[in-house]
Amino acid sequence: MTPPTSRTSNARARASQAPLPEQRIADEPLAVVADVDEPAVVPHDLAAAVPAVAGAGRRSPGFMTSEILRRYSLVFLLVASFVLYSTWSKTSGVFLTGDSLRVMVAGQAVIGVLTLGILVTMVAGNFDLSVGNIAGLSQVMTASMYSHHGWPLWVGILFGVALGSFVGGINGFLVTLLRVDPFIITLGTASAILGFVDWYSKDQSIVNGIPQGLVKFGNNNFVGVPDIVWVLVVVAIVIYYLLEHTPYGRNLHAIGSNRAAARLVGIRVERSIAMAFTINGFFAGVAGVLLLARAGAGNPQIPPTLALTALAGAFLGAASFKVGRLNVPGTIVALLFLAVNITGLTLAGVANWINELFTGLSLVFAIALAAVLSKERKVRQRTAVPQSEQAPSEKTRK
Repeated sequence: MTPPTSRTSNARARASQAPLPEQRIADEPLAVVADVDEPAVVPHDLAAAVPAVAGAGRRSPGFMTSEILRRYSLVFLLVASFVLYSTWSKTSGVFLTGDSLRVMVAGQAVIGVLTLGILVTMVAGNFDLSVGNIAGLSQVMTASMYSHHGWPLWVGILFGVALGSFVGGINGFLVTLLRVDPFIITLGTASAILGFVDWYSKDQSIVNGIPQGLVKFGNNNFVGVPDIVWVLVVVAIVIYYLLEHTPYGRNLHAIGSNRAAARLVGIRVERSIAMAFTINGFFAGVAGVLLLARAGAGNPQIPPTLALTALAGAFLGAASFKVGRLNVPGTIVALLFLAVNITGLTLAGVANWINELFTGLSLVFAIALAAVLSKERKVRQRTAVPQSEQAPSEKTRK
């Protein structure tokens, strides 16, 4: 029979070896499940089971179908529009001809360059209403340098692009220095450009002295595709790489998502925004040179729909591919959707105000849709359950 003193000492030894409640909690593998209000701590096995159940639901045919429709709805609308104008009796005889398609995509190339350029500022949460006027300024001033000063072809092109970059840089400087809403700054810049172009050109187009090489480039084809469309392809690749595969592009996304948080993690917000406006102006200058190449003259009558169509294409592009997020592939599809419908309506013989009405309604619809999809995307990010990591090793636990 064990003495009482011995039993007491053995119980004390077992109690000293037993882990405290805090130690048992620390040793138990845990996983954090993101909740809307606050993180909840649950056992590792239970957290691992939740993503498995959710993943099973996501693999269901109904979910896959709805996801495809949500991501590629604009692509389906583009195909439906193309089929409509190809079979409609008023447009079928002209719409599918090679000349009509080339004119359609060539006319959209300038808008495409403007839209892809404005993506750089919009990703960072800023608007530029002056891009169309910057392009018009670049067109007129480049034509003037050719006509009045006899500049060589490439010098004039570089001047037009540099002028657009300069005006864009001024926008960025004023936005970051004065800390004023870019909507106000760029609206004022657009108005100032209109006044300067009217004063400088005396409301007369500049048609003499434009290099024939530039005009041929704006109207010739390469392998059946207009030359300026190849410029659009190059610009799309450059903007896509800049926004998706460079640290600067990731910084712009961070600034657009949460400017205060981006500043806290060390991103130079003001410098990044100013550079974004400069890049935007650069591509607006490129669009201005393309306008000159396409028209063969410097036209002081700047179309007021340039900036509106660019904004509509950018916002509407957020409804495709990366839903709720501005992206290059979606923007290209949106531009083609606008081009097909505007060209089809024009060939059908509708009044000019119908095209303007369609562009304006597309812009309103695109902004509303982008706002809704962006909110849904943020809600999904907050409520998503992350995949649990592997159980921590014994060494990590200790």
